[in-house]
Amino acid sequence: MSKTHDKPAFSAEQRAAIETIRERSRRERPGPDELIDRAELDELVPQAQYLEVRALGTRFRGIREEKGLSLMDLSERSGLTRAAISRLENGWNLNPTLETLFRLAGALGIGLTIATDDPTGSGRRE
Repeated sequence: MSKTHDKPAFSAEQRAAIETIRERSRRERPGPDELIDRAELDELVPQAQYLEVRALGTRFRGIREEKGLSLMDLSERSGLTRAAISRLENGWNLNPTLETLFRLAGALGIGLTIATDDPTGSGRRE
């Protein structure tokens, strides 16, 4: 079996320069809080929220495809751009508005229900 990717051969000087860059990156790499404070990163999305939105987008795409609709068809029906629909379907829009979700659901001819979970099972508010 032959290799398809050979490592590039670096001189001792090049390896030292690369190691210097890596070390500086280890020392100076800001964490997420610092990036948010510097406005270089938006608020982080908790994984559970990401998975919920991702699953919803996947469900929308599945329904669209079952109905034989293209992105352009859904765009025309919903008034949203093809790009906006694609971003939602592929998990790139992690904070869609309720209006966006309801417009897509309406254009697909389906209902959209928003529910809450009661993790304590008590059913009462405190």
